Formats: sequence, structure tokens, C-alpha cells
Amino acid sequence: MPEVRLSRAVRASLVIASLGAPAAALAQALPFLPTGDVRLRHLVQLEVDEGRMPLGTTWPIPTRDVPEDRRGEIRSLQQPGDGQDAGWFVNGAAKPTRLRTYADTPRENGEVGVQAGWAAGDYAGGAFRISYAIDPEDDKSFRFDDTYAAWRLGNWWFSAGYQERWWGPGHDGSLILSNNARPLPSVAITRASSQPFETKWLSWIGPWNVTTFMGMFEGNRTDFDNNPLLWGLRVNFRPLEGLEIGLSRTAQWCRPGRCTASAFGDVLLGRDNRGENVADEDEPGNQLAGADLRYKLPRLPAAVYWQFNGESIDNGNWRPRLLTQLVGAEVWSAGEGGASWRAFAEFAGTRCSEFGTERPENELWGCAYENTLFTGGYRSRGRVIGHAIDRDSRSYTLGGVYVAPAGTIAEIRVRRVALNRDAGVTPSPSHSVAVSAADGWNVEARLAGRWRGLDLSVGVGADRLQTAGRDATAQGRAFVAVSAPW
Repeated sequence: MPEVRLSRAVRASLVIASLGAPAAALAQALPFLPTGDVRLRHLVQLEVDEGRMPLGTTWPIPTRDVPEDRRGEIRSLQQPGDGQDAGWFVNGAAKPTRLRTYADTPRENGEVGVQAGWAAGDYAGGAFRISYAIDPEDDKSFRFDDTYAAWRLGNWWFSAGYQERWWGPGHDGSLILSNNARPLPSVAITRASSQPFETKWLSWIGPWNVTTFMGMFEGNRTDFDNNPLLWGLRVNFRPLEGLEIGLSRTAQWCRPGRCTASAFGDVLLGRDNRGENVADEDEPGNQLAGADLRYKLPRLPAAVYWQFNGESIDNGNWRPRLLTQLVGAEVWSAGEGGASWRAFAEFAGTRCSEFGTERPENELWGCAYENTLFTGGYRSRGRVIGHAIDRDSRSYTLGGVYVAPAGTIAEIRVRRVALNRDAGVTPSPSHSVAVSAADGWNVEARLAGRWRGLDLSVGVGADRLQTAGRDATAQGRAFVAVSAPW
């Protein structure tokens, strides 16, 4: 493959910081259901398990997969859902959590902004959100998080902006791509409708979708300051009733000297084992690959799910290696009156090869979300892109959500964590949650609903952590988020 170098201008053209909306916005559904709304995710999964929607483990979800007569209800209450939504939002937090879950809880002490949706028929649309963060941890006060624009060509959406993503069936975390870190400015291509293949040779795959994106990291990283790139690819499909399978890949690449077309070709071919299938100096970047599945049990409102993520790719058969693991189970109920609930139990372990069939000598500390080239790790602006517990950690979580007929939700989760277990008393500053090994409990509760024209979300939490060589410490947290239409 020719060594075609990508200049900074070309790389910047892959990423669009913000996009204007046309003046005439129609009252039509936006191209995607956004990530981070727990109520929305619960409703979507109910639709999927009842056979009214095709897929539910790759977010954001194309709105064309939602039945037209259900789009008024299956929409976000936290972000614009159609072309006439516009308003303001304010949130504040005392001690924002570092263990962020699927819920779109505040990352900063305070934030204020405006938002609007726009749509042009069924062929273009998006959301515009601009905010100002108070005392941000990444020193970036002005933000366009969740802003995007999309245009449809045939059965494909071409989008650009700052969309948050969540890949996998987990409720408490995703090993490969979550909304823990702020979204990167990205361009993406996503199948607009998950309709099955019509040919008999491929129809067995069932409903399927594919999405790929290219995003740009911040330019003040501790490893490379040239705005390296993050590439992602995910395919999910439903070959059997109740079974959804997802296959995912991501890669940090485009460092100085290896930001070329041939370097990206090495990424696509999985050449990342230094000295094995590629020379050390030609190592393209930090590559991850994994898979997940969710299976709804027959005739029961219950499902089990599993996700694994490999920190390396076997040079012989492209098999993910050095695995981290996540397993869980969930139950739910949806009554005739419109009320519904969901409860889950979930475990995640982020020590490489800690579980599975690999030999014990391959169990590695300091492996997950770390890389010898990208020494800043699989992180962006101080937060890991995968599971919020970061590397060498374990979490055991029980959680649940209740959704009232009017849309009010109550959410609670209790989590037992063991963080940065390899650190002992030696500091490990690269870990985004715990510099030293810490063991303890975390409890969170949230109530959200509408009151006098305002959408309110109020949450509280508490941590009790025991750090090696120190007494246990307890810390409380709270946050409030308010939004309203113009």
C-alpha cells in the first residue's frame, strides 16, 4: 500500500467541530436515539424483546428502526427528539462521580447550555447543543457534546459531530466503548435501517447493522500532541430469536511518523503484535477487539449477557487476546397500566486474561487500557474510553430502574469495587479512578421526571473506600439537572 501521508489539515477534515442547522426545522424524528437516557434504553429493550424493534446493544440507535407509531413515546426526554425541540439546560454536581455508568450524569461541578433539534424530511437532521462548563476537569469550558448533523443516502446515515457511543449489553459499563469520557469530534457512517438481507444465502443473519467512525483526540495528550485518531467499527445482528451478537474493534492510531494510508491498512488487518507480524518501527497503534452477546430466555422476561474485550490480536488467526470480561443478567416487567421496571446484576473484571481459557502466566497487571506507544492509555481528557473502573479492577453491581406511566423514573444501584488492584502502596498515576489500590462500596440513587414544565433529575451517592495503608474514608455526592423548552 502506498505511503500516502495524511496532513494535519486532512485529518482535521475528518472531524467537524460543529454544524449549523437549517432555519426551517420540521417536527420530525431526528436520525438517532441518543446515548445516556436510562428510561429510553429501557423502553427500547422492551421493544426489542417483544419483537417490535430489531436491535438494542449499539448506541446511538437509528430512529428508522423504531416503529413510526411509537416514535412519539420512544424518544429521549433529556435531549432533542424532533425538529421542533429547543430549550435550555443547567446541571450542577457536588463531587461528580468518577464511576460513570450508562446514565448521562454530570462530569463537572456545573454546566449551562442551550439545545435544539432540526430535521429536513427523512433525509437530514441532527441536534445542536452548546454549553459552558464551570471548573471543568479538562480545562475546556465551551463544549458541543451531543451536537451532530446527519444526511441519509439510501440506507446509510453519514454523520459528523460529537455523538456519545455505548457498545455492548452492559448497564454498568462497556469494556470497549462507553460514554464515560467526553465524546470525540468524529465522522461516522451507520446503516439507517437494520433490515435483514433478502438473499437466502445471508438472510440467516437476521436483522443487522454496522457503524464505523473516525474521531480525533485532544492535542495536549501526555503521549502525542498531534491530535491522534480513534477508529471504531461495530457489527451487530440477531441470527436467532432472542439472541443479539455484537463484534467490535477500535484503534488509537495516527501518531507522528505513522499517520499514513499504509498505517491504517495495518490497523484494518490487525497487525499490532510488535516484532511478530509487523516491525517495531511500523507498529500502527493501540488496537482492541472484542465481542458480546445478549440472550433473552424463552417465555421469560429475563436475559443473560456477556462481553469480552481483547487488548491484543493474535497474529495467527486474528483472535482477540489478553481478555477482560463482563457478565450479567437482567429481569423486567411491563404492566398494562404503562408502568415498568428492570433489575440487573453485573460483574466486570479488567485484569488481562484473569478469566477464560488462557494460561495463568498470561494474566497481566498493568495491561488493560495501557499501551507502550500510546503511553496516555486508552483514555481521553482524563477518563478511560472503556469501562469506568479502568484497568486491574473489579466491580459487582446490583441495580434497577422503575418507569412510571407519566415517564417519571427512579433508579438505584449498589456496587462493590476493587480498584487498581496491582498498585498496592505504590502510586499508579495513570489510573483514572484510584492512584493506589482501593476497595469498598458505592451506592447511587436518582429520581427524574417533569414538574411545572421543567424536566428534573436529582441524584445522590456515597462511596466508602479503603486504600492500602490508610483508614477507610466515606464521601457523599449529589447532583441536579434541569432542562426546559423555550
